[in-house]
Amino acid sequence: MRHLSEVATLTTTLLASVMAAGPAHALEVDRLLKQVFGTSDPSELGGPIFAAIAVAAFLFFWGALKIGRRRQRRMIETYDDQLQDYASRLRRGKL
Repeated sequence: MRHLSEVATLTTTLLASVMAAGPAHALEVDRLLKQVFGTSDPSELGGPIFAAIAVAAFLFFWGALKIGRRRQRRMIETYDDQLQDYASRLRRGKL
């Protein structure tokens, strides 16, 4: 969860700095869309926007899966350590 918070904070900070870099009326959406997608016609932007959303979703779930696997591995290692400690105390008769 810590990594996702850091990414969200970094993204928000970056976006705020870009928006604060110039006056609000200086942001031309048509020019930005033409630079990024090659066109500003809404009928032709469906594919690129869908692809961008798909890539963002893939990266989000990949990150969540990676964090989940790391957490699961830590939980298994903790359980193994506790089980080993319990087994050694049981063999010694110190329960």
